Amino acid sequence: MSVHRGEWRVHASAVDDIRVIEDSLAWLCGDGVSISTQKEKSTLGAPMYTISSSMTGKQSMFSLGRLERVSIEEILLSGVESRIDEHKFLHLRIDLAALSRGKGELSLNNDTMVAKGRFKLEVYPGQSACEVARSIFEGLV
Repeated sequence: MSVHRGEWRVHASAVDDIRVIEDSLAWLCGDGVSISTQKEKSTLGAPMYTISSSMTGKQSMFSLGRLERVSIEEILLSGVESRIDEHKFLHLRIDLAALSRGKGELSLNNDTMVAKGRFKLEVYPGQSACEVARSIFEGLV
């Protein structure tokens, strides 16, 4: 059971250390994944950045493997169903402060900055997306 593709995205303001965020995403994604940074203006005109990465299926599995064991267990305990949308995308939110320290920890607090992950699950006829996601995380534990 696997993933077709994945992406991580971080929205940051001009006062955030963009280089640290880029390095953190590079660690999370592994070698060979390019990190792109786009400078934009917020709706109020303030400068902001979108830092993102796109990964192949294999790179996505490597990236999911960077999650802390406690976070994987939390995903399994709380149920993967709430993290999967109708298009069979798995959604994760990683704490950005922990990520900058080299730890892939789930964000349990809505007030912290996060890296948002989106992974297209490889689901075939007769399988459910939840079953596939559960199998992926059980394989990572």
